[in-house]
Order: sequence, then C-alpha cells, then structure tokens
Amino acid sequence: MNNISFVILCGGSGSRLWPKSREKLPKQFLSLTNESTMLQNTIQRVQYVIEKSNVKSHKISIICNKDHSHIIEKQLEGKDIKIISEPKGRDSAPAVCISSLITSPDTFTFVIPCDHVFDDKEFSKCCLTALDTLHYNKAIITFGIKPTRAETGYGYIKYNSNTNATIEFFEKPSTEIAQQYFNSGNYLWNAGVFAFQNSTMKECFSLYSPDIFETCTNSLNIIPKKDSNNIILPDIFSSCRSISVDYAIMEPLVCNLNSTNFSAVTINYNGYWNDIGSFNALCDELYSLSDDCNNIKKGDIITYKTSGCYVDSEDGLVATIGVKDLIIVNSGDAILICNKENSQDVKKITEQLKHSGREETMFHKKVYRPWGWYKNVEGCDKDGFKIKRIAVYPGKRLSLQSHNKRAEHWVIARGKAKVQVGTTELILCKDQHVYIPVKELHRIENIGDELMEFTETQIGDYLGEDDIIRYEDDFGRV
Repeated sequence: MNNISFVILCGGSGSRLWPKSREKLPKQFLSLTNESTMLQNTIQRVQYVIEKSNVKSHKISIICNKDHSHIIEKQLEGKDIKIISEPKGRDSAPAVCISSLITSPDTFTFVIPCDHVFDDKEFSKCCLTALDTLHYNKAIITFGIKPTRAETGYGYIKYNSNTNATIEFFEKPSTEIAQQYFNSGNYLWNAGVFAFQNSTMKECFSLYSPDIFETCTNSLNIIPKKDSNNIILPDIFSSCRSISVDYAIMEPLVCNLNSTNFSAVTINYNGYWNDIGSFNALCDELYSLSDDCNNIKKGDIITYKTSGCYVDSEDGLVATIGVKDLIIVNSGDAILICNKENSQDVKKITEQLKHSGREETMFHKKVYRPWGWYKNVEGCDKDGFKIKRIAVYPGKRLSLQSHNKRAEHWVIARGKAKVQVGTTELILCKDQHVYIPVKELHRIENIGDELMEFTETQIGDYLGEDDIIRYEDDFGRV
C-alpha cells in the first residue's frame, strides 16, 4: 500500500457569511453546524477515512494563510498535523502544487476543502474507490456531486456516466445554462476534492503550469526545517500566479488527454453535501433545529408572527414581529438583515465596506492573536480613549513595543503577569495596575498556569492598531 497524504486547503475570505465570518476569522474556524468548528469536523472526517482504509503510513497537512496559523494551532488540540502557511493566498493551483511536493513522489494525495459538510461514510467509500483507481491509472481524480437543483453558485464537471471519464470543467454558469446542466444529467457539481499520485500531479504542473511548479519547488527548497510541523513558505511563493487548479491544470488536462498518458476521472459522490456557501445553505444544514414556524434561532431570540427566518444573535436579545423569510444576524459590532432570496449578495456589502476602509470586514469585536485575544469594549480609533479586554494564554507574551500617540493603563483582572515598562520589570496579580506613558517601551507576559486577563485603557489623539513599533516578537512580526 502506498503512503497516503491528506492535505486540507484552509483558505477563505469570510465574505459570504458576514458578519458571522470575517477575513481574519472565516467560516472554517467557526462552529456553524455543531459544537466543533468546520475545520475540526474536516479533520475528524479525514481520520475516519484513515481508519476505514487501514492505511499504515499517512500524513495530514493543512495549507493556510499565515494570519490564520495560530488559530489552527489552537484548534488542532495537539494533533500531529503539519501546518503550511502561505505569505499570501494565491488560489488553489499553487496550494495543490505544494501538496504534491511535500511528500514522496509515489504517495497518493487527497486534497480536500476545510469547510464543507459530507456524509463521512459515503465520503470514505469514494476515497477508497479513488485509491483503487490510482493503483492502476495515471489519473487525476475529482469528486462530483449530483445536482439537486439548477445552481449558479457552484462549478460544474461534465463526465461520462458510464466510464466516469472527466470531459470538461465549467465555472459558475448563468441561470439558463445551469438549468441546461441540471436537465441533461451529465453534469455534477464540483466538490473541490482531488486525488492523485504526487508524481502524476508534478508532471501535470511541469507540462501545463511550469512557472507555478518552479516557484513552489524553489519555495520549499529554501525552507531550513522541512520536517517541522509548522512551515512558513518564503516570500517568493507570493510571486505565483493566483489561479485555480481547475484553470491551471484540469482544463488543459482534459483537453489534451488524447496526446498524453494521463487520465481524468470523476467519482460520483452520492451522499449528503453542503458547502455552507451562504446563509441559505446554512439554513438547509440546520433545518432540523427549526421551530414550528420554520425559524432557526441561535442566541437570545424572541419571535412573534415570524416564519421561515434565520435569527442569530451573539450579543443581546433580538426580537422579531411579523416578518418572513429573513436572515437576521447580530454579531455584536454589526447587524445584517436580508431576504433569504438575496443571501448570495452578502458579499456585495463586504465589497462596500472594504471600499470604505471599514474594519468590520477584517475583524470581529473579539480579535484572536498568536498570544491570545482582545475585545474592544468601548471607544474607537479617534474617540480619544479606547477600552479593551485582553487575554493572554499561559506561557505567551505580547511583543516588546511602544506607541507614539497613546498612553495605556493596564489593570490585571485574572491570573499573574510579568510586565516590563522601560527597563523596570514588575510582577502583577489580580487588581494590581501599571501605567505606560507615550513612547515608553513595554511588554506583558502570562507567567501563570491559567488564562491571564487584563483591561487596557488607551488615551490619545489616535488609537489605531498601526500605532505599534515592535522591537522583539515571539511570532516573527518585527
């Protein structure tokens, strides 16, 4: 049995489920369908496949944006999984190329999305079928899903239902064309799952996208510790073309099958699937939790003469009267209200917010950092003051830094901290405090065994996060 590698693609901009998801905390890191996050559910699915396949040698890797690596570390719960961080997201083609290079050429690799819902048993059966196919064919395998409707939000695969040969790939179609695909019965939704032997995928990249292959190879070659469980790809990776693997590899592959010794195979996945790509899709997934009026309610919610609504509040009571088929989401710092028919248009709002320079597309009210998290309690960048609640994980510390435009006052609320102000070091416990003047060097560290929390009151004419000068940092941010 060949070695098997599972690579989970963990990108995403967090725009389609805004304001629940944001660029710095997209949907794969949220608990949307059960108590586990979408990423944790995906890891459990991979472990189920490993168990059913009786594979003796396997590796699991996650390819992500470097800004998300610390979140992934926290959600892995000590599992032996490699994290490969991209300095800049370049779409799926460079990530798939990296996937084919991080293990031996004879390894069978599965590349899977991090934020879809599958029936784990059916998914495992498809993986076992793919393994059998790879033993006898120099193939690139995709998973296709039988459409249940004419959907414009998904890519499509045309295939031969008798031989499972892949014929063509199509991006998101118009409504009219999607209806034609649905009626024909020869098209499947593209599940974003790929299986291949590494040597085959490497040949494909050498033939169809040699520039990406060269850049990815060079990126890995200059990494000093390739065996580390936390790899940061170098800046040259950012020079890769930003392109999907469908365009870079699959389209030229299926167009040139007669002139190569490759094959392209589509395995028909027949189980339940949901990509949670919109609030409508999330409603479909959570339908079993709906009340007698088909409302899905999360948080402190009261409804009256309300039907068919999704109402979600993370902060405070939300009450509805006399409304129907609405999406209502209160994330604490933003409220979304839209008709279910327009749930795919949420990204139009995020585009407007980005154009206006609003931070609500990037961050939640609670922002996660490698050392812990902070939450804005009161004030904004230009109010003259801002109050934050800050938590630091045991053994972690913030960067050694200073600010040109603000002073800070720290009050320890929980745990034990070592604080540096200038050249002075202090040990502070609950209900003790310290003042940091403008431009003064400072740092705080959790020296206890539990979460350390403190309040930070900022005073100054400008209080933006960019007013930070870092001198030392444990997380490479200097």
